[in-house]
Amino acid sequence: MTDPPDGEPEGPSSSQWTTLLTSQQDSPPPSEFRRITRTVNPCTLAPWGKKVQTIADESTSRQLDTGWGVRIAVSSSARNGVVGMGGVIEIHKSARSNPRNEILSFSSTLGRREEQNPYSGELAAMANALNTLPKLRFRRIVLITRNKAAVLTLRKPRQQSGQEHISRIYRSRRALKRDGNTITILWLPSSEETELMKLAKEKAKAATRQGTTPQTQLPRMRSTTLNIARAKHGTTRGLPENVGKYSQRIDTALPGKHTRQLCDRLSWKEASVLAQLRTGMARLNIYLHRIKATSADQCECEQARETVDHFLLRCSRWTVYRTEMLQCTDTGRGNISFYLGGKTSTNDENWALNMNAVRATIRFAIATCR
Repeated sequence: MTDPPDGEPEGPSSSQWTTLLTSQQDSPPPSEFRRITRTVNPCTLAPWGKKVQTIADESTSRQLDTGWGVRIAVSSSARNGVVGMGGVIEIHKSARSNPRNEILSFSSTLGRREEQNPYSGELAAMANALNTLPKLRFRRIVLITRNKAAVLTLRKPRQQSGQEHISRIYRSRRALKRDGNTITILWLPSSEETELMKLAKEKAKAATRQGTTPQTQLPRMRSTTLNIARAKHGTTRGLPENVGKYSQRIDTALPGKHTRQLCDRLSWKEASVLAQLRTGMARLNIYLHRIKATSADQCECEQARETVDHFLLRCSRWTVYRTEMLQCTDTGRGNISFYLGGKTSTNDENWALNMNAVRATIRFAIATCR
């Protein structure tokens, strides 16, 4: 299975998607939408770069109580139509020089609720806290937050909103590391409480009091802008009509989170093969004939057109290669959706994709060299 020749794709282009998502009444036109929202880049950081140490399990309290030099608690608040952030920094002082620890705090209103969200507020608070720190050397810095999504984002940054804040956090981390400091970011479960976190929450709430206005003009968070526009116009989550009919026949659950799970568990080559089979744009005669790359759509076995169904399930030329696929199920051997990680209309709500079958199908396609 190789890359198909150039041809018209089945789905809409990126510009068409922008039009589909932003052409509703009261939504900004595409050019204005791009200007006022954040640009989401393919990578926030270099994939080979070392990531910040994070802890997102129940051991947070133990980490807070031992060996710290600086403790930071951050929080965000979304109320009264605005989003704000706040934080408190506690710097440990030696008993000999000053028995009292130094306490710093900050608070800021980030933007309106339809432009920002608590997740972006939490990342902004982290970035601001690290940037606020005075000159430190050889300190263990512990930063705590209640937003688990923000912690997991910093552990493994992806193509997602909040990249500007993530980049600021990593720039501050590099500067602190050059002076011998270490940083650990901890998720604090709601079942645990600390005095520092209480103070941070108070600061965040102060930034969202009735009548407060944003103190800086930040670009809108793209996901928040789109979600509010969809909710306002009653837009349902689904593919536009007349787009991706073949893919919807393969997988009635589209669009769904399971498609990301599929790709995350596969290598780039495996994911490419699977995408070609799920969209029908594979190097098979049915597709090659449609883009005028071959004169006929018939399979070389001369029994039928060379469709994805015929290639995977019925073509007699590949019977020997099909053994592993057939061993994955006794009841779904004629179900192409099963082999391509899709859901059919007969599957119930407890349906789950079978990765063994999907991998067997990909290995079959690669082995045939089609």
